[in-house]
Amino acid sequence: MGNGTIIALLGIAGVLVSGYALDVEWKLQSAGPFYKPACDSEWGSCSAVFSSPYAHILSLWGIVPKGHPLDLSLASAGLMNYGIYVMYPTRLAGMFPSPHVLLLLLSCCGILFSCYLLYVLKFILKDFCIVCATFHAINFSMFMFGALPEFLNPTVHAKPRAKDE
Repeated sequence: MGNGTIIALLGIAGVLVSGYALDVEWKLQSAGPFYKPACDSEWGSCSAVFSSPYAHILSLWGIVPKGHPLDLSLASAGLMNYGIYVMYPTRLAGMFPSPHVLLLLLSCCGILFSCYLLYVLKFILKDFCIVCATFHAINFSMFMFGALPEFLNPTVHAKPRAKDE
């Protein structure tokens, strides 16, 4: 399986998990305490995590006011992030000067953010979220099996090499 296929498949998995997380967030807002998502179990509560202030990181950090249109939930930001991964194998990404470098930078940001969120989950919220764990597994897999191999040996948007004369 080529780098582009791995990147696209992990991106699709991320989009699907983000879509589920967004659905849970919407149902928690509309149905309130009467809705119990499938991701809530005796191991942990995704609804508690999605309802925490950490679910809207930009307002938590004071970058935008709470309720601002840019105060995206992590699920919404995930849809965009994983959507970029899905688009990587397309010609659109090939228009950038070094798409493999941008992919690696995005993936590195993803694993650093996952480390931060894992810390928050374990030591601040003291909870477990299977949906969050899936996001983190996708982020680390994207780095190890997609972005790093593509960076070391660009195959998806490889530029043709000039022939030595």
